[in-house]
Formats: sequence, C-alpha cells, structure tokens
Amino acid sequence: MVDFESLRVNDFDIEDVFIKQGWKRYFDMLNGPIYSRLVKEFWMKAEVYDDLSARMEEEALVRKDPSLKGKSREEMGLSIFNGTVI
Repeated sequence: MVDFESLRVNDFDIEDVFIKQGWKRYFDMLNGPIYSRLVKEFWMKAEVYDDLSARMEEEALVRKDPSLKGKSREEMGLSIFNGTVI
C-alpha cells in the first residue's frame, strides 16, 4: 500500500506527480480491497521449493548414501535447481 497522506505529513508530497502521470487509478487499486481469505488459502496450500529445500534434499540423499557426497545434483539423480518455484 502507498499512504500518500503519511508521505505528505513527512514533507514528501508526491501524489500530484502520480495523478498527472495517470497513475492514480493504479494506486487506488493497490490500496483497494484485499481478499485476505483467498490469499490465506493460497499460501496454506502453496509449496515453495527454494535453495534451502534443494540443499535439504541433497543432504537427505547423502545421509542415505554417503558415496553421493560431493556429486552434482544430476549425478545424484536430482533435477537441476534453477531457482525458487512456488
């Protein structure tokens, strides 16, 4: 959310700049209603596979089979980690 009133009180009055550029509607949408239940349901059911998850997966395999230590993900039979996936 963008609180233009708070910015104005702190001598940073920029709302007119965005109004002149036609961005007022965009900021109104950002400050509009939030479907908190929908967001909550999404994140409750979402699975995040990040760097930590990838490392934990590798470490679990090495604990099961110490001969895998020092090998690449491909050599361990895992897919390549290209970044966070939700």
